[in-house]
Amino acid sequence: MIRVSPLPIREGLQEFFRHCERLIGKALQPDHAPFSQDELQMMCYYANEIAKVVDSQRLHEQSNGKPTTR
Repeated sequence: MIRVSPLPIREGLQEFFRHCERLIGKALQPDHAPFSQDELQMMCYYANEIAKVVDSQRLHEQSNGKPTTR
């Protein structure tokens, strides 16, 4: 699942992406135990916070006239 990007990606983000890929991969395995309610709440919290950072960054780029990428 790990993709190689031709763009320079910060090491911290690379690590974050690797952890996300492993979590997703393990969660898709048929013998994976379901996440607890606490784990699901924490995952949702961090997913929402990351989404807020992304949205904020995109709005900032748009207000500066820079194109945004998806």
